Parts: sequence; structure tokens; C-alpha cells
Amino acid sequence: MTTRERLQDALRSLETALRLHHDKAGEDRELELALQDSVVQRFEYTYELAWNAMRRWIAENDHPQAAEPVYSRKELFRRAARLGLIPDPIPWMEFHAARNVSAHPYEKSNARRAFQAARELVKEGRVLLERLEAGDG
Repeated sequence: MTTRERLQDALRSLETALRLHHDKAGEDRELELALQDSVVQRFEYTYELAWNAMRRWIAENDHPQAAEPVYSRKELFRRAARLGLIPDPIPWMEFHAARNVSAHPYEKSNARRAFQAARELVKEGRVLLERLEAGDG
């Protein structure tokens, strides 16, 4: 399975978890919390796949002489935007920050932040996937 296929599957999985959470919200508090946890976990691995896909694309298309260019995440997102792979690096920087705090779920605000970021990641991830598939950027 290619990176793009894994990213596509992860985005579908995240969308499913978000839809289920939306459909079941208010019915059963325990189920709602379990679905929220599912959204957060799916956000985490979808984000990881997405930034790795960017890194690979940049290594293959922008700097073919360097198999593994070294960038901070912020530099990576800025470069991806300059190359047209993503429209704006700012949401991706927020996804990174949300991903970092999602590892501390005992803080309810961290889980809420990652949950909110998950909704945006679906939109931004779809744009990234389309551009990866089209070879744009």
C-alpha cells in the first residue's frame, strides 16, 4: 500500500469517526467520550501520515539529490506551501501543536483541541491528497 493510499484510508477513517461522534452525540455520554477518543487517535495517525507524505514528496520532487532533507515541521509546512502542496502552512502548524498536546489526554482542553483540529485536518488533508495525486506543487 502506498503512502497516498494509507493517507486516503486514514482520512476516511477519521471522517467516519467524526460522523459517528456527530450522530451519537447526546445519546450516551460514555459512547460519546469513546468516540471522541477514537477521533483524537485517528487524528494523530492521520496527521503523522500527512506530514510524512509531504516530507517524502518534497524529498522526491524538490531536492532529489537529498533523500532525507532535514526540516523542522514549521519549515516543512512552509516549504510545502511554497511548492503548492498545501495552500497555507498555518493550519498545519496548529495540527502539529494539537498533536503534541493530544498525548496528554488527562487535560480535557487538550482532547477538545485535538478533536477540533481533526475536523480541519479532514479538509486540509483532502487538499493535500488531491495535490499529491495530481502531482501538483
